[in-house]
Amino acid sequence: MIVEQPALFALNVATLCVIIFSAHQLILRMHSQHVYRPLAVCLLSIGLIAMLPISKVLLPIEWQIINLLVSLPALLLIAPSLWLYTKALTSNTPWQLSRHDIKHLIPACIGCTITLIALCLPAPYQHAILVNDNLALIEQAPSLLQILIYGLLIITFISVLGWVLQSAWYFYKIIKQLRDYHAKLKDVFASTEQKELHWLVWLLSSVGGVWLFIATNLVFDNLLSPIPHSPHLHATLVLLLVYSLSLWGLRQKPGFVECYDLDKTSEPDKPPLNAPSASRDEKYQRSALDAQQAQRIATKLQRAMQGDKLYLDPALSLPKLAAHICAPSHYISQTLNETLDIRFFDFVNQHRVDAAKHTLVQSDKTILDVAMLVGFNSKSAFYAAFKKHTGMTPSAYRQQDSTD
Repeated sequence: MIVEQPALFALNVATLCVIIFSAHQLILRMHSQHVYRPLAVCLLSIGLIAMLPISKVLLPIEWQIINLLVSLPALLLIAPSLWLYTKALTSNTPWQLSRHDIKHLIPACIGCTITLIALCLPAPYQHAILVNDNLALIEQAPSLLQILIYGLLIITFISVLGWVLQSAWYFYKIIKQLRDYHAKLKDVFASTEQKELHWLVWLLSSVGGVWLFIATNLVFDNLLSPIPHSPHLHATLVLLLVYSLSLWGLRQKPGFVECYDLDKTSEPDKPPLNAPSASRDEKYQRSALDAQQAQRIATKLQRAMQGDKLYLDPALSLPKLAAHICAPSHYISQTLNETLDIRFFDFVNQHRVDAAKHTLVQSDKTILDVAMLVGFNSKSAFYAAFKKHTGMTPSAYRQQDSTD
């Protein structure tokens, strides 16, 4: 075995090792949470493609051809599986692959069909197309076989270029899903720092840059000429992205995992948390909550905050509040939005800020101590909420009061 570029080979092997280890860990967790299934598929798909340069060194030519052929459906699986993983993380119910999700696998199924047909071709033609790039041999094939081979080549070419559009489409869908998810978090949780999935946003931004380069190079390689680039830099970026996706994917839990049991006891008029964005009238048009009931709930909410000081709980959520005041969570959400004209997140943090204002003036505690004392999980979240509700930072508020 002769390795022409040992450093590049080592980077590819490291990427493959990270994928194998992470996918194994994800597969072990599948029996308890299906959310890990699409991420495992995503990593294994990347692994099949990352295996290409390694197979040229370690595997015989027949296995190299198989690896190259299965790379097409793997390529078409990466973006849909990452989308399904994002959808699973942001769902308010335990995710499972549904018939509605099957449509996302159609391009990969087309790729599998191409792969199976190509595997059935006689070995000389496989070598001519995939190894020697000798199209002259195809001209000597029977006419029907020629039509089949050229048809496969055209469909493969369209599929590879279609991957560029497919990836861009799913990138847009994931960003939109995360934006809607961030908004819905504030209807359910008073502290969202651990659920924001900022790592996925940053990862997508990085992937977007790598994807743009690969897509541009792919188009130029097929239509014009390839763009010169450093394979070492490309392999390093892929390793870092795979490592980040694996590390955070193994650590991340679905954002609404605390709400998975809500639908079992919910009433028919409850709007789902992960429903598409809608106006207030559309969202609550099936609700049986009347004005008198809403006013009673509003009174209970104020009592829970001002009397029971429920806002001091750093992990306070809509289900916890609902259990405390013995009211359905969707009625509380509707009361906050329609009667009090405020979201759950802002409602709780407004009371936290009011308590913090008093503590800042009456004590010499540090800003971080004050933040933790009134229920915030971090100093940054405290600063953001305090400035939103008062128009100034906690330090400026304390200084202004001492000056007055």
